[in-house]
Amino acid sequence: MVPQFAQVIRGPIKGNQTCFLSGPLVAGQRQVQLARICHLLDLGVTGYSLLVLLPDRATVRLFRDELNKQSNGLQREVELQTYYALAVRLIRLFWPMVAAEVGFASPQKAPVFLNYESAQYVLGSLVEPLFSQGYFEGLCMRPQSTVSQLLDNANKAAINGFPLSEVETRLRQAWTGEENRLRYYDQSQHCIELFRGHCLQHGLLDASLVFEVFNGHLLGRDEFWRYFTERYRHMVVDSAEEMVPIAHDLIARLLPQCDSAIVGGDPKGGFRIFLGADAAGCADLSRQCKRHIVVGDQECAQCDMVYFAARCGEKLGQGECTVLSGRSDRAMVGLIRVPYRSDMINATVGKMACLIGEGVAPGDMAIVAPHADGVLRFLLSEALSAAEIPHAIVRRYEALRDEPVVRACLTLAALAHPQWGESISLFDLEEAFCIALAPMDRLRSSLLVQSVYDERDGVLKEGKQVEDQRRLRVGASIIERYEMIREWLQAYMMTDPIPFDHFLRRLFGEVLAGPHVAPESAAVYSKLIASSQAFSRTGPALGLAEDQIGARYRNMIISGVIAAQHLADRDVPIAPKSIAMVAPVHTYLLSNHEARYQFWLDVGSNVWWDALHQPLTNHYVLSRRWNREKRWTDAVDFSLRNRNLHRLVRGLALRCRDGIFLCASERDGRDEVQDSPLLMTVQQVLQEEQ
Repeated sequence: MVPQFAQVIRGPIKGNQTCFLSGPLVAGQRQVQLARICHLLDLGVTGYSLLVLLPDRATVRLFRDELNKQSNGLQREVELQTYYALAVRLIRLFWPMVAAEVGFASPQKAPVFLNYESAQYVLGSLVEPLFSQGYFEGLCMRPQSTVSQLLDNANKAAINGFPLSEVETRLRQAWTGEENRLRYYDQSQHCIELFRGHCLQHGLLDASLVFEVFNGHLLGRDEFWRYFTERYRHMVVDSAEEMVPIAHDLIARLLPQCDSAIVGGDPKGGFRIFLGADAAGCADLSRQCKRHIVVGDQECAQCDMVYFAARCGEKLGQGECTVLSGRSDRAMVGLIRVPYRSDMINATVGKMACLIGEGVAPGDMAIVAPHADGVLRFLLSEALSAAEIPHAIVRRYEALRDEPVVRACLTLAALAHPQWGESISLFDLEEAFCIALAPMDRLRSSLLVQSVYDERDGVLKEGKQVEDQRRLRVGASIIERYEMIREWLQAYMMTDPIPFDHFLRRLFGEVLAGPHVAPESAAVYSKLIASSQAFSRTGPALGLAEDQIGARYRNMIISGVIAAQHLADRDVPIAPKSIAMVAPVHTYLLSNHEARYQFWLDVGSNVWWDALHQPLTNHYVLSRRWNREKRWTDAVDFSLRNRNLHRLVRGLALRCRDGIFLCASERDGRDEVQDSPLLMTVQQVLQEEQ
């Protein structure tokens, strides 16, 4: 915590004392905010009158854990909120006031809130018939990717405060490419309006409708605003740069009304830009505060790291380097460049083992990749485990079906519910047995499945029917454990059906749990159960009978829906000094993890620089900061890619103390040459300093 920030902890709590703390997160804003909350509670301020706005649920958990340690139990009075959670809670409370005005067909009924998975399910079921009519024909995307981008369009309209009906117009005005894209924009508009109409008819609120109801209807009512300002007399806001524009609107409106407020933000941050974060809004909020304390990168981070990031920004066209001291070659302490990706991973882990031998704790090292695909995760986990380096692979916003343990659970669930009529392939069952009978290799699993399963009838045979020769190769103990699972499934099928999330709990607790289950796998099980529970709660509102929910949920997950944020213990650092963190770059930056050494994998990959393939949406064009007279050209695209790359480099550099290792292979897993803008930029910076 820098001294400039520390002075505000015990500042006045009356007289509209508002302060904006501007600087990178490593400057200590979060510690200041936690200490300020404890100070307010110590002075007798009630948690009821304190609004704490945080960027996401993971930060809510972090604040909750820290307050548990610091506030002697008083933290239980404090409501830690994300903007979305605050909106949901207040909509529930004031539902009768706005339901009819918004246009819900049955305003007397309680609202049903859809998480991201349920919203994808509803929208997917609505647009599926349109796909067969030729909608989005010619786009090389999975249907689930199309659905995700359609939801993004609705969400972008809501978080930027413009009508849903303007999405197509804004995208069309900015487009300068092939005319075919305009047809997709028209079809996209029809789909999101169809979805909105369905939600209003059935009392469903997805994220976009939550934001629209709260921002466009509830906040505008005088009686609500009187309640809100009388209740919240003190405000603490963390990481304003990671919040959406309408959250900034709420903060700016409340600032003149409250007794005290501390707002923290980094105008140069904003790693959730693809989710609508508005880092530029920090400047507007700072002008609304009576006091503005600015801490530069050099005042809170290692000087060589700051210099390196600034020099990279200069090469990427982000302005002249104004940092006067430091050397990039002291920030870049090593280069690992080998022919193949597997060699890169082995060399990276080998270097980590050497550092551990020199006294560096595993928790002081982090592996960061532009994208943690399944192959990379597997190879890294195997190599780190072989080197006996404790590690945690942390990811967010991924499809649950990408996890082998999830696919195994859903395969066993289909076996336990033959009434679903789901066909199970030999490949799926082999994978499920590898998980359920672990540790077991794929070859023995294949031998077992060939002996006990016939795809035609979908029934598991008794273990005693396995041929003697195969029994020897598979192993008697595995056959015995298989028979226990088969008997458990048979016993379950003889009982009355139970809710699907209850089935998953029993499956894990009675069949799959054991000392062989890794913490990462247990966290995935936890997320699967939380996800199924959320779907089960909304199932009746989606028109699903109790006996349909399990089958529909399985099909939804298998289709590849992006998971909602279901937190597990593995999502936050555990024993940070003993566990190395492995994460995609955006996940790492949002975790606020700091390390002595960072290993940047695949630095030659264009994924560091490439934009997401999203032909149906554009998060820049659908931002309130986009000049509607402007056109989306190659020059604009190139400039924004460079800006985003510099944002990542700066964010990583500021979170590293002793040195960065660049790790690259000559070719990636698809045999493509690795020669990215990131690698070329770093090479130019280092060559100029030689």
